[in-house]
Amino acid sequence: PVSTHGTSSIPLAPAPDAPVWDVSNFSLVDGHLVLMGRDEEALCRSRNRTGSSISESTNLHSAGGRRDPDERSTRGAGRSTESETSPTSQFSNVKGLLWKRLRERKGRGIPKAETPAVTVLDGERVPSRSGSRESLLPPPSAAELDLTGDNVIIRPVHGSIVGEKFCFQIITGEGSRSFGCTSLAERDRWIENLRRTVQPNKDNCERLELALSLWVYEARDLPPRRRLRCHLHLDGTLFARTTAKMAGPDGELFWGELFQLAALPPARALTLTLCRDDHPGQPVASITVPLAELAAARQPLERWYPLSCPGGGERVPSVRVRGRYREVRVLPIVRYKELAEFITFHYRELCARLEPTIAVRHKEELAGALVRVLQSTGKAKSFLIDLGVAELDRFDDREALIFREN
Repeated sequence: PVSTHGTSSIPLAPAPDAPVWDVSNFSLVDGHLVLMGRDEEALCRSRNRTGSSISESTNLHSAGGRRDPDERSTRGAGRSTESETSPTSQFSNVKGLLWKRLRERKGRGIPKAETPAVTVLDGERVPSRSGSRESLLPPPSAAELDLTGDNVIIRPVHGSIVGEKFCFQIITGEGSRSFGCTSLAERDRWIENLRRTVQPNKDNCERLELALSLWVYEARDLPPRRRLRCHLHLDGTLFARTTAKMAGPDGELFWGELFQLAALPPARALTLTLCRDDHPGQPVASITVPLAELAAARQPLERWYPLSCPGGGERVPSVRVRGRYREVRVLPIVRYKELAEFITFHYRELCARLEPTIAVRHKEELAGALVRVLQSTGKAKSFLIDLGVAELDRFDDREALIFREN
């Protein structure tokens, strides 16, 4: 199967200090991701970065505060694709103004006036870091991003790398840029719309989707009383890291953090590296796990991995993780037509036959797959209602056992 991830010299993961652009200020226009805000509003500002497994530092990024969700939805990717069908619509007029404004921006010189501070939309004042107001405007490469080229990759980014929870990354031949969203649903919607813009025929192509689920539980025999992080590398590229925590006097440290990394590029090895929080470039210990080992197990593989230390010592540190690497070969959607029809019309009989025969550990995964298929065919609500009614009928005279099944 052909992978959707092309080979590129651009780094596949953003740098920790890379700027994050507010996606609510952008819109899809004819295969281009275009900055929607006016020049006066397209100012950089500092935004506090919050969330689990995220650094406490702040960073400059694009364009004003978050807009109201209703206003943002009118400027999102979904609205842009729906409105393009009407040439007389309001969005068509906005497209003309956008291209005119971009041409004017490219031909405009740098203003001579110097402003000591600028005012952001929400009333906060951000001190100017340079004498020119023009230096605070986003560069043209960030104001317009071409998605029509070859080997364009759109993938989610873990919040521990860029400092925000719901981010995605666009990798083109010119470089890599990260965009932040307000929710997981908004991020997934943007990723799906952008991928369909890059590859409109995606559903009719065979592809390989790679994903890694990894629990980083704990470590032992560590240097005592040091703040440490566990970095996750795929073929040498940093994709996520845990929060920094202090090891106890006995050398034990507990994280208990889950990492769901989807839309990964092809890789061979996962490297877990323990690093000091104050010296992230100097690893304390590390271990390399072949991804084929995590992919071979039908269920997530959990074990203690001994770590190799640069200087050695009496006690060898080790880390306990539980992971699963999945290589899903996705066929063209027409190949699933008969399966979707069978599940839609015969899910009662299917569940009645499978429930007593399959193991409990497989039921959760199977139930999730059934719900996703029936959600796409509009039958998920009926499916859940019918299962609940069937359970009530089976335990009509034993009310204490109702809703205790998987």
